[in-house]
This record gives sequence, C-alpha cells and structure tokens, in this order.
Amino acid sequence: MVLVEWQNTKFQFMVGAFVSICLLVLGLLLNQPIVCLLPIPLCILILSVKDIRIPFYLLVFSLPLSLNLQDKAHINLDFPDVPLMLLLTALFIFIALINHATISFRKIVSHPIVIIVLLSFAWTAVSVVFSPEPLFSSKYLAKKVWFLIPFLFLPILLFRQTKIIVRSAQIIVGILSIIAVIILVRFSALGFRFEDVHDPIQPFFMNHVMYGSMLSCIVPICFGALLLSRKLSMQWMIAIACLAVLLIATYFSYSRAAWMGVVFGACIYVCVRWKLAHIAMLSFMGLVLAGVLWMSTNNKYLEFKPQFEKTIMHESIMDHLLATIQGTDISSAERYYRWIAAIRMCNDHPLTGVGPNNFYDYYKSYTITSFRTWVSRNPEKSTTHNYFLFMLVEQGYPAMILYAILIFFIFWFGEKTYHRLQDRQHKIIVMSVLCMIAALFINNFFSELLEADKIGSLFYMGLAVLVVMDFSSREIPIVD
Repeated sequence: MVLVEWQNTKFQFMVGAFVSICLLVLGLLLNQPIVCLLPIPLCILILSVKDIRIPFYLLVFSLPLSLNLQDKAHINLDFPDVPLMLLLTALFIFIALINHATISFRKIVSHPIVIIVLLSFAWTAVSVVFSPEPLFSSKYLAKKVWFLIPFLFLPILLFRQTKIIVRSAQIIVGILSIIAVIILVRFSALGFRFEDVHDPIQPFFMNHVMYGSMLSCIVPICFGALLLSRKLSMQWMIAIACLAVLLIATYFSYSRAAWMGVVFGACIYVCVRWKLAHIAMLSFMGLVLAGVLWMSTNNKYLEFKPQFEKTIMHESIMDHLLATIQGTDISSAERYYRWIAAIRMCNDHPLTGVGPNNFYDYYKSYTITSFRTWVSRNPEKSTTHNYFLFMLVEQGYPAMILYAILIFFIFWFGEKTYHRLQDRQHKIIVMSVLCMIAALFINNFFSELLEADKIGSLFYMGLAVLVVMDFSSREIPIVD
C-alpha cells in the first residue's frame, strides 16, 4: 500500500543521500559510530513512507531474530521488532488520517472478532484504572496499543492482497527454518541432551518453551505452503525441507506443550473439515471448567499435593515424561502452585483483578506451602503459566470470559469462512491459520505467550487473516 505518491523521486533520493553523507561525516568527526549508523533507520523511514509493506516485511523478518537487550545493553527492549512496531503504529495513524474517506473503519471495527478484541482492550484500560499500581500497569496497556495496530489493524488493510499473506508466511517460515537448523547443529554437538536444551537456543529465544511454541505454531503454516505448491516444484521441495526441519526441531525443543500443540492443530484440521471445530473448543473449555470445579469441591485439590523432595528436574526426556504422568516433575508441580494461588487471588479481586503486570507482587501471600517446589522462589518473575488464569488474576472475570469468547468466535467464524470460500488458495490459508491458532492455544494454555512478541504477533496476524477472508467470502469491501 503506497501512502504517498512522490512527484520527484530523484530529488528525494538526492536529499536522502546528502543527509546520509552529512551524518556519516559527522559521526567520523565526533568519533561516534552510532551517528554513522543513523542513515540506516533514515533510509528505512523514507522507504516506509513510500511503501508501508517494506517495514511490515522487515517486522515479520525480525520476529524470529529479535533479541532482548536486557543482558547486553541493560535495556528491557526487544530489538529490532519493537522499534519497527512503534514505526508501523505511527504510520498506521498516518494512513488513518489521510485515507479516512476511503477506508471503511466502521466495517472493520464492527466485525465480531475485532469487537471482542476491542472490548478486551477496553476492559484492560478499566483494570489499569483500578490497579493498585496504575502507572506500572499502564505500561501493559501502552504495549497493547503498539501490539494491536501493527499485527492486527494494519494487516487487515494489507492482507486484502493475498500475495502479502503468502509473502509474509514465506518470510517467517524461511527465517525460522534457518534458525532451527543453526540450533539443531549446536544441539547436536551436545548430543541432544535434555538438560542442555537451554544453551543452543540462545540468543534467539528466552527458553525452550518459547522456542517450541513458535515452532509448533509455524508447522501448520509450512504445511499450508506445501499444499499450495505445485508437486515436485522447487517451492514444493523447499516446503518439504522446511517442514521436516520444523518438525524435528519441535521434537528436540523438548517442550511438551509444543508437542501437544502440533497434535491439537492436526485434530482441529479434521474438526474444521467436519464442521466440529467450535464444538471441540467448547468441549475442551467445558472439560477444563468441570475439572476445576471438581478439584475445588471440598478442597479436593489438597489430595494431589506433590512431595517436596520428589519434585525434581529430570536429566532425560523419558524420565521427564514419566514424571509428568506421575505428577512429580518440577515444572508441572510449580504450575499447580501458581494455579492454586491465582484461583485464590480471584476471590479477593474478582472484577478487575490485581491489575496488569501485578501478579508477581501479590501472589505469594496466596500460595499454599504444601505445593511449594524447588523453583518457587521465582527469580525470573514469571506469572501464572496459564493464560485463562493470567487474565483472571490480573484483570478479573470479565477479561477471562472475553478471552474464552474470543477463542470460540475464532473457530466458529473461521470454520464458517472456510466452508463458504470457493477459492482453493484461500481455503488452505484459512485452514493453516486455524491450525496455527489451535497450536498456539494449547501452548498458551500452559503459559502466557500472547504477551510475547514472537507468539502474540502470530496470533493477531492470524486474526487479521480470518477477518479479511471473512469479508472476502461475503464480498464486503473495506477500502473504496
């Protein structure tokens, strides 16, 4: 999408070149390398105004590569994706101002999926107002703004062109596959030992859960690319290679949630074909709710407290899986510890929660000592390890219910859109996105990954695809 049609491209090039040379000379004179690098973001900014697809593709390219600068520069910033997100947020506002007469924002914001997202955002704002630490919680709200705009609202405009969806998928599959190969080579030097899984994934991923989650979410996208490729063509062979790499890397991520995510995504594929996806999601959430009610009856959950001396970190994957089944592995036991605390917290803060970003400061007084594990000191300040409970404890019952409704509507509208579409390419794209969100849902059930750039970005871009395809299937234009 071209924002501005420049009348004199040669003049603009000359001005940009002159400014870049001046900055380069100034940096050399002042002996400041950072000044010498300023022409790079300047060029990106100029190209961004010329064509917003360029920074968007750069953002998609940067997602698997982004690094947190906390350890290296003592700045809690993901780079380069966050600067690009801020840039695209500003550019989107620019688009909205100069194209308000041609873009039907009313149609966009009236779509049920977008309505639920906006209601969730509005309730987050309410929870910030009632937060014990409103200034601290407002950081969460601000981040949500530059999250939703570049990954949801801007893509809704861009993804009207199917080739942009396809190109974005190709970029992220390609980059993640290359990173996965690098990590597999590193890991092979360590003998693929379960206890050594952390080091090979650095600096691309914070932990093996994040790594496995992103892999499992991209597997359905890669499979969709395979289906869209002509058999035995170069693109088909590349898709086969990438799919093999991603599946192998998912296994060696040693993330149980990632394994479950791939399987659940495959199940949703079958359910969508049989028009049962929305029923499957309702059944899943119903079973979970029934389990919670059963465990809470007469404090029955106390019968399942772990034995402190037996909750350990196992050194082999087989021991880890056996411990998972027996309930003696440390990560599962620690989840019980956090989940119980979160449920007890909601009794005191049922409506607006304790406020965004406040779980860590309040949860320990609600924990039960008999469920404590070796890692309950929680130096990394992680939260509930379940997104439903994360919403419940920090933003109250309305936030959790809105998230559950959003998940249901995603699969309900996605399923209806899939069967309404006639174009094979569009059907495969919708199916791939639904399977991706299914894998993400399972990973997010055991973590709170929607707040992470690498995973939340996939979720909201997936929503953008579903919204665009729903409009397309009903022949509703959003740009005049």
